[in-house]
Amino acid sequence: MTSASRDSQPGDGRNDLHLIYPDPQLDERSAAAGSLRRLAHAFVRHRTDPQTLAEIAAWAERTAEHLEAGSAPVARPEDYFARRYTDPRPADGAEVMAFSDRAFSGPANPTAMEVDMRRDGDGVRAVVTFGAAFESAPGRAHGGSVCAVVDDVLGYLMVCLGIAAYTARLEIDYRGGVPIDEPVIFSGRETRREGRKSHVELAVQAGDAPAGAPPLIEAAGLFVIVPSDQLA
Repeated sequence: MTSASRDSQPGDGRNDLHLIYPDPQLDERSAAAGSLRRLAHAFVRHRTDPQTLAEIAAWAERTAEHLEAGSAPVARPEDYFARRYTDPRPADGAEVMAFSDRAFSGPANPTAMEVDMRRDGDGVRAVVTFGAAFESAPGRAHGGSVCAVVDDVLGYLMVCLGIAAYTARLEIDYRGGVPIDEPVIFSGRETRREGRKSHVELAVQAGDAPAGAPPLIEAAGLFVIVPSDQLA
């Protein structure tokens, strides 16, 4: 199985999606997950009566039981890293997605953020919106959730570079609060490579920040590349 474009999927007709593992229910599962995300943010932000809370709990339990009884758990494919060396790199500007329900960024994952991830030349660029479920200090996203997205974006940088690599070190400077309910831009790139060591950096800017504005977040990391012969 090779990487697929969105034009091989049902849905809205976009053809710029580099999807490593096609999901025949991508649109339907993404729509359902989006509704669950909205519910989660509404649940955190609003209060209601005990009867409504009981109804939500009962519905969630029934729905979870129905899903669990409907199929066996779906395991992650074991060839995920190996395919970095067999699949083509994403086209420049293409949206990049490994699994539709990938942690933190998959549109079919109801616990993810709202993320648009794209190859940007030899780098990666993601537009991310943190909802109320990720709020810590008033109006600001929790630093842990921001760190998770930093790591995920840099993981997709490896996809854009066409290499398989694990995060070995990640250093983050929180210079300003990351707002919720507003798009922020994560931009990552490789700064140098030394043998199996890929040195990377990333910056986070507010979506409406003027040119030259200082970043909200700066990060630097080290990824260790797994050679293709070790994945065979």
